Amino acid sequence: MDRIQFTGVLPQEQVKTDLIDRLAYAHDASIYRLVPQAVVKPRHEAEVIKLLKFAHEKKIGVTFRGGGTSLSGQTVTAGIVAEIVRGWTGFKILAEGMSIRLQPGVIGDHVNRVLVPYGRKMGPDPASIKAARIGGIVSNNASGMNSGIGLNSYYTLKDIRFILANGNVYDTSIESDYQRFAEDELYLTLGLAELRDKIISNDDLKNKIEHKYHIKNTLGYSLNAILDFNNPLDIFAHLLVGAEGTLAFISSVTLKTLPDPEFKVTGLLIFPSLKDTCNAIEFLKAGGADAVELMDFNSLTTAKYLEEPPYDPASLKPGSAALLCEFQKDSLKDAEACARKIETKLGKYKGKILCGFFTDEANQLKLWTVRKSLFTTVGSLRKPGTSVITEDICFDVEKLADVITDLHAIFEKWNYEDAVIFGHAKDGNLHFVASIDLETDEGVRAYEGMLDDIGEMTISKFDGSLKAEHGTGRNMAPYVEKEWGNKLYEIMWRIKELADPHNILNPDVLLNRDAHVHIKSLKSLPLVNEKVDLCVECGFCEPVCPSRDLTFTPRDRIVVAREIKAMEINSDQRRFDLIKAYNYKGTDTCAVDGLCETACPVNINTGNFIKELRFDAHSSLQNRIADWTVNHFVGLQKFIRVLLNIQQLAKYFGLHFLLGKPMQMINKWTNHVIPAWNAKLPAGARVRSQEVYGSGKAHVYYTSCINRTFNATGKKVSLTDIIGQIAAICDIQLIVPERVDETCCGTPYSSKGFKAAYTKMVTRTITMLYEASRQGELPIIVDTSPCTYQFETMGDYITDGQILAMWNKMKFVDIIPFLNDLIRERDEKPLDREVVLHPTCSTQKMDQVELMVKMARKCAKIVYLPEDYGCCAFAGDRGMLIPELTASATRKEAEQVRQL
Repeated sequence: MDRIQFTGVLPQEQVKTDLIDRLAYAHDASIYRLVPQAVVKPRHEAEVIKLLKFAHEKKIGVTFRGGGTSLSGQTVTAGIVAEIVRGWTGFKILAEGMSIRLQPGVIGDHVNRVLVPYGRKMGPDPASIKAARIGGIVSNNASGMNSGIGLNSYYTLKDIRFILANGNVYDTSIESDYQRFAEDELYLTLGLAELRDKIISNDDLKNKIEHKYHIKNTLGYSLNAILDFNNPLDIFAHLLVGAEGTLAFISSVTLKTLPDPEFKVTGLLIFPSLKDTCNAIEFLKAGGADAVELMDFNSLTTAKYLEEPPYDPASLKPGSAALLCEFQKDSLKDAEACARKIETKLGKYKGKILCGFFTDEANQLKLWTVRKSLFTTVGSLRKPGTSVITEDICFDVEKLADVITDLHAIFEKWNYEDAVIFGHAKDGNLHFVASIDLETDEGVRAYEGMLDDIGEMTISKFDGSLKAEHGTGRNMAPYVEKEWGNKLYEIMWRIKELADPHNILNPDVLLNRDAHVHIKSLKSLPLVNEKVDLCVECGFCEPVCPSRDLTFTPRDRIVVAREIKAMEINSDQRRFDLIKAYNYKGTDTCAVDGLCETACPVNINTGNFIKELRFDAHSSLQNRIADWTVNHFVGLQKFIRVLLNIQQLAKYFGLHFLLGKPMQMINKWTNHVIPAWNAKLPAGARVRSQEVYGSGKAHVYYTSCINRTFNATGKKVSLTDIIGQIAAICDIQLIVPERVDETCCGTPYSSKGFKAAYTKMVTRTITMLYEASRQGELPIIVDTSPCTYQFETMGDYITDGQILAMWNKMKFVDIIPFLNDLIRERDEKPLDREVVLHPTCSTQKMDQVELMVKMARKCAKIVYLPEDYGCCAFAGDRGMLIPELTASATRKEAEQVRQL
């Protein structure tokens, strides 16, 4: 689609029609790939209305997309993708936290965080809550571990504001909109009334709907709305829940919140067989368990891939299974009492506690990590080139043991040996995850055969539901008629026609006459690089990526890299233009901070992949220049200090514009090789006054090259001297190595992909520190957290055995825990000052944010930690080379600080 066709619809900067952008949005967390004609980013309702009118005129579909965590292909389309993230993150807490009004771009986990002070939480709690957004959560009628049937999106909906395909806006919180809806949408309201009369007067249809919703069910439209409500607006409002954007655009919702008990007790109960496990479910429900999660043997063994598994997977006996249960109460005493009662009677059900009941959050998190990471963990274990799928089905609890037996037989029949089964046992909701071959016709036939068998088993044998909470999407659209019967299926089609007569809202999703749509438009996952090949494109990484609002996210980088590889395999000449565009969006604007690894369930660090791309792109001249800087590192620091001081003089005399604009132009001309100078940079660092500070227990003090170059204090004293003064007061001796100015932790070279220069610098630095620390006897204090993190993790990259042996003997201590230990026992009053903190990415990865806040509160009376502190993307010098990256990454944080 030509960009000019959007003239007058949306601003050009909100419209993406380049191939690279369209390919980035051709994937979501599902197994499908459809390349949109355009990606647009409307910021408010008026733009959505214009977009819908445009889509009507052009007869093209619009698919609204939030987090893109959809597992059934709900957010990919060959039409227009409208991303509803930026500009759609507003919220308002109502009635002292009893309800909350939310725009569709708000992340689910953010909702629960802002409700903490009120002791409340959101009802839906999907496993993807850290990335899924409210629009998708409501549009898929999400539930989750603790939601059950009565606490999902449908039952906790209080009010909803939506835009119909014709552009009309309605809000159930506005009383007059009920009459306006009835008058202005006469065709729709009369149609809904007619359908309601048809169902109410037919006992078979009425009884079927009532029966289908006695367990979890999100297959097709929420037909229970027709029975639950009388007014057409209320009926339609609740039909929107689970409609996957096919009936209207949801611009805001108000959800009723739930109490969030402060105290929780969590335990993993192991049983010798699945039958024994299922037999204990009702016992746990009756005992007051708020969450009961089933995991089969294959699920439990995935714990061996975690860094710190909460139990020994090797100790498990084949065929065993477990129930992860949690008691949530307003007092620890009540929660523990429930756990003890379960423990005393557990033997009757042949069960035992695998690793004890936990009351501390750290151990509880470890148990939940095993359960919540199953989709991505299994995905990371799949054979190269295969895809991963997850489905969820629901049954009466008493049927679970037989269902699981049949499921295992189906997996065996179709050779899905790695399939795992788990789920919300309390609700009879099972999930299964398996790796599948979608690269061959045989593999596709096997996948279709497996789904047909599961459909037959679920509907005909056990009278269950084929979708419990993941939504219908494309994957289950061919099975809607089989589960609901032809009459109710045609009623669903009538609802679609009434609300969206021109079929512009997410067409082909949820309802589809094509019996084979679920095995069409399947995406390929060509091997790109072992560092990212295991990515299942779930999108969990996106909320923490600093470039997410500027160019690409980690998922985008991996998706487009796969597209480039596929073009290479198919000799598609478009790949050369794609590679050129990828240089900026994929490579240059990646901060390589690795924060994505902390959000990825399988610990993929996309930054490491980008470093390799940078390495491959370097010319011999660039490598020689990097080597030259290593050899002249002392002089380079002096040169930068001189430039910084020149800038300060220019600012003093009001001439800084003479440096600013020319440097910006040079930055663009050199393709971001030369920095775009920033007038807010500090002066050059003050030279430290001495090499040894204080007396007492000796430590090596490693001053980072950042603090040797930039004057971080803004005063006539170096940061090194200030740290030295603190040490002297606390009877600590800090020894600054004599040749420290010649060294660096290697981050500037590592992040840019200069492997040889990095190795050379690290060899020099480790050798110097080994001698300075008396062969590892003295601890090494590092005054910058990114440097500490680099030192602690560089062992994976050192190839020289002798240097690695030196590194292994040394102990690196970050400045935050070091200073915290110094002041822990001191009771001086905090200064009457306000402090704003920005934890670096490394501080976050080392899990030291709370420690940083604790230390700051001992020093200042008021401490602010902006909610969106995230990653600043400065990344050493990236903020100077590509200043728009840091500006974008810190926009929300800066807004929050300005409001203080």
